[in-house]
Amino acid sequence: MQTAIESVARTRPPRPDFIKDLPPPRKGIFSPVRRGIKRTIFAAVDGGWFGLRPLKTHVVICGFTRSGSSLLLLMAETCVSDVRTFSVEVSALAAAQHALRNHSYMVTKDPGDVFFLDEIRAFYATRRADVRFVLTVRDPRAVLTSVHQGHKTDRPGGYYEFPSQWEAYYEHVRYAQQFGDVVTVEYEDLIQHPAEIQRRLTEFVGWHVHLPFDQFHTKASPEFHGGVNTNLSPLNGLRPLDPTRLEAWRQEKHRDRIRQILREIPEMPEYLIEMGYESDTSWVRDYL
Repeated sequence: MQTAIESVARTRPPRPDFIKDLPPPRKGIFSPVRRGIKRTIFAAVDGGWFGLRPLKTHVVICGFTRSGSSLLLLMAETCVSDVRTFSVEVSALAAAQHALRNHSYMVTKDPGDVFFLDEIRAFYATRRADVRFVLTVRDPRAVLTSVHQGHKTDRPGGYYEFPSQWEAYYEHVRYAQQFGDVVTVEYEDLIQHPAEIQRRLTEFVGWHVHLPFDQFHTKASPEFHGGVNTNLSPLNGLRPLDPTRLEAWRQEKHRDRIRQILREIPEMPEYLIEMGYESDTSWVRDYL
């Protein structure tokens, strides 16, 4: 399945209040010296001095929360050759500005980077390396009924994402999809057709895959966490791809949650049609 969030040329929506702005530059008398040294080191690496491998492409995984970004990061870390990853959630700008590397490709994952695409793009505009954005998308009913087993929350039902926050991601995903350096990976496709996602990303990025994406679990590092908190795994355990749970949101235990979503986001039926998950609004009748 290929979702199709309709996007048109538009200005970036306002950044939501729950997303922190970019961190201010470091202050202090030695900051210019530190920055100068760091620029020299990075110039050496990214310029290929002394036989070092310059960075060719920074792949930024972002988009909706609970939509496969950690899984995709683990696939890249395990299956792609000559790639720098971090096994945890790292913002793209932090990695671009501060992470040492000696690889052709660097992959970072942070869903919130969808709110900073313009800034990330501007950073690489004056550098040799390219940047490519991979947006992870999923049926919003699945996103909003997703439970992170290791995430402590007092929200009823233990649900991870707020409907109001999902809407903010939705607006910025729509904005992002109009650009040519962006590709969308739909969670259902990643689970059901990993070989096709592997092919599309290889064509989009240009990297080399030495292990099929659907075999990631056979070689994955036990140190991988994928989230902000290194004691918790957003994958709820390492296991083979399992398409049987793609429509878990339909379970009876989530009925009240779906009703809540419809109350808080009355436009949701139209969003689902626009995203390609429904052809009409008839499914809503089951929740009246």
